[in-house]
Amino acid sequence: MNLRQLGYFVRVAEMHNMTRAAETLHVAQPALSQQIALLEEELEVRLFDREPKGVRLTAEGELLLRHAHTILRQVGATRSILTRTAGDVVAGSVSIAMASSTARILALPLLRAVKRQYPAIVVEIVDIPSADLTLMVQQGRVDFSLSPDQEELNDLVTQPLLVEEILLLTHPGVHLPKGPVPITELARLPMILPRPPNKLRMRIDYAFMNARLTYNLFAQASTSAILIPSVVEGMATTILPYSAAYREIHDRTIVPRHLDPSLSREIRLCFNKNAPVLPAVEKVMELTRTTVSTLIESGHWRYCTLV
Repeated sequence: MNLRQLGYFVRVAEMHNMTRAAETLHVAQPALSQQIALLEEELEVRLFDREPKGVRLTAEGELLLRHAHTILRQVGATRSILTRTAGDVVAGSVSIAMASSTARILALPLLRAVKRQYPAIVVEIVDIPSADLTLMVQQGRVDFSLSPDQEELNDLVTQPLLVEEILLLTHPGVHLPKGPVPITELARLPMILPRPPNKLRMRIDYAFMNARLTYNLFAQASTSAILIPSVVEGMATTILPYSAAYREIHDRTIVPRHLDPSLSREIRLCFNKNAPVLPAVEKVMELTRTTVSTLIESGHWRYCTLV
């Protein structure tokens, strides 16, 4: 087994198709198939089930994929460390997964902080639905995540960062009574909500179920890039944290309202307990905590508290 075979295996697993994987790798499809076959022969397991329209990972393939991501990331990081210039310059690649609402307010300030203090570090921000964050960390596809309401797991280290209030976000033309908006009032409003599976959507669903009410679902989407413009256009209301719409709230194109009963979520920094924390990753983790603290204490990130 060699690194090239592992890289080929990961690409096929991601593409679910030998032909498409071969095209992106710029190798002939028969050569790619041969390398996968050699890998299966050496490991004495079947890594893929062949199907009419592609391939699907077996249980053994899923296990190898988790380790392959970690191995390839560590090799890349080691190369960066060994080839950096003399001295104690911190270098390497660091990937962070976070929900789109968190990325919207945190990503750019964090990137600026990293480039200012550690210019040899390359940061990758992976913006994905909250339900997928933990899996990305467990599979070794990212170095750490900022995960909402993350439960304790044996293979994860989780460190509380902040608690943020969940708000009703409306168009300025939506008229509601003063004060927190009761859930009974929400039931009559057209809403565009995060698409399940989503941890915030689970909170919303539970709140309505507990009140024995149903919401008026106008649409659902997996990203704030769709949810927020829908509110700005006056098509619907939504339920999200301040971070998802801080620009629009500042510009007064969206109005935030407290909910009754109130909702909140805790954001935790999570990394794989079984993976070594390289110097570049450790530095970016520290800067993430510092940047979050600065944003909250300066009042830029509102409706939340540090933990």
